[in-house]
Amino acid sequence: MTITFGLEADTGGDMGDVLHVLHGRDTIECAIAYDRLGWPVAIGHRYRTGSGCTCRSADSKAPCITPGAHPLEAAVTPLARGELAAAFESAPGAGVIVPCTNWDALVVAHPIGMAVMVRADAAGLHVPCLTSGHTTATLLVAPGTGAALPGCPRVEVRSGPGAWVALPPSYGVRWDTAPAEDTLLPDAQAVHPHLAQVLKLACADQGRA
Repeated sequence: MTITFGLEADTGGDMGDVLHVLHGRDTIECAIAYDRLGWPVAIGHRYRTGSGCTCRSADSKAPCITPGAHPLEAAVTPLARGELAAAFESAPGAGVIVPCTNWDALVVAHPIGMAVMVRADAAGLHVPCLTSGHTTATLLVAPGTGAALPGCPRVEVRSGPGAWVALPPSYGVRWDTAPAEDTLLPDAQAVHPHLAQVLKLACADQGRA
């Protein structure tokens, strides 16, 4: 399954230029780049230095666990291309939210994800992966394949337009392995052997603790 880019002829530049933008930290440039790749983009809550996420009021007792990196509403509504720049310019620190329509997202604990990425890289398997702080890692696989993962505990599968991920440069979110030109999104089944082995080792380590 190829990554769906959908780069249009009238947007200028080439795929390499668009993918290069994803390594930067300019929210508007990244949001437009994701849109040019064919990925629908929605605006999320904002992270405010000193006062946290806009989903919390000043008297909220519990802090947001994903500040500036989650949707405004339960239903994610993508913006039209012409609205992107103005929307993000008016909301500095807003999360860049993308529905899981072009991939399935496998969300795991950060150490598990990093161990899977080491094994996948050694096997020559390119898996786009992003991290949220040192809390979680999210591996992107071919759409519709995540649900077929056989018995993987401690793995959250996000799939379809009702699911979402926060992409860089949302607060705390970084690419560990960014999408690459002329690469394939692996099926979840290709990632499964690496994931299952890492989870097995992690469980064994816990048992010895």
